[in-house]
Amino acid sequence: MANNKSLKFSILIPVYNMADTIGDTLKSILNQSYGNFEVIIQDNDSTDGTLRVIKSFKDHRIIYHKNKSNIGAPLNMVEGEKNCSGDIIYMMAADDILEKNALLKTNKAFKISDDVGAVTRPYFWFDESIGIPVRAKKQINSQKDTIIYINKDNDDILGDFLSTLDQLSGLAYRKRYMKETFRDDIWTCHGSVLLNIWKEHPVVCLKDYVVAVRIGHSATRSDIYTNSPMLSWINMFKDVFSQSKFADIRRKCIHNFVAINYVGLVQIKNFGTFRALLREIYLLIKYRFNNLLNPSFWFFSLVCLIFPSFLLIPLVDLYKSKIYSKTINTIKFEYR
Repeated sequence: MANNKSLKFSILIPVYNMADTIGDTLKSILNQSYGNFEVIIQDNDSTDGTLRVIKSFKDHRIIYHKNKSNIGAPLNMVEGEKNCSGDIIYMMAADDILEKNALLKTNKAFKISDDVGAVTRPYFWFDESIGIPVRAKKQINSQKDTIIYINKDNDDILGDFLSTLDQLSGLAYRKRYMKETFRDDIWTCHGSVLLNIWKEHPVVCLKDYVVAVRIGHSATRSDIYTNSPMLSWINMFKDVFSQSKFADIRRKCIHNFVAINYVGLVQIKNFGTFRALLREIYLLIKYRFNNLLNPSFWFFSLVCLIFPSFLLIPLVDLYKSKIYSKTINTIKFEYR
């Protein structure tokens, strides 16, 4: 049974030099229809005007903390968690936008049952205009919120569920069920927290798009590929699901989810090194040898190997904005 106690949200924003965008993020948060929250801003020793922008908001719910030095994104989240006093830790990047009922809808999901441990959501990306999505995560169910149990047959939705964990904004954790803190890995730090909770408690995936992700400031559009994203996800699944009783879910996560992410090659090609690209292609074959028989694997591999990034980057951006965006159904998203 869910209790009727009002849940307090701690909206955790890890930030570093985001003066250009954090104002829009805070506006969308302060415009929420659900008001029981605090905003914990954990500043990783910014050197731009981030603090000036934050101070311009005269709201007692905004609480600012600054590290003495830049300790990296994952550890910055660890420090931020220590300062959260709410029942729910709600993750938010400093360049993304919340739909005005995002917290209300997340609260409703947690109120389904006291046993609900975390909430995830579909989201969409935007570039110049939030009203023109250029890419969107698939909804598990567009008609109702979906409760996902680890010990039930989830093969038909597992990939869609896991794909929502690659972006931190909008992920919410019931704090008392967090037995593990954020993993020290840029790719999986936020997703691992949710999966550790999922081992013992159901997770709800919202039906609605409640987060808009700004692509222009994404860290993935810079060379952060020294460590393999694919290996990071594989190692996370191996660690989180290390017990023998999770052997089947571990195998499915690696073989049927990580090892078919051919699209990820494009990002590494465009913003990483050629060596990193070759490494990722090799790993796709190593962990799913049948990829050699898959036309999609060969298409993405050959395109990335042949096309120079100075041509591929504008082509990808053009495809997203002019072609792919036209295939996305209308997304209702109010944030003002």
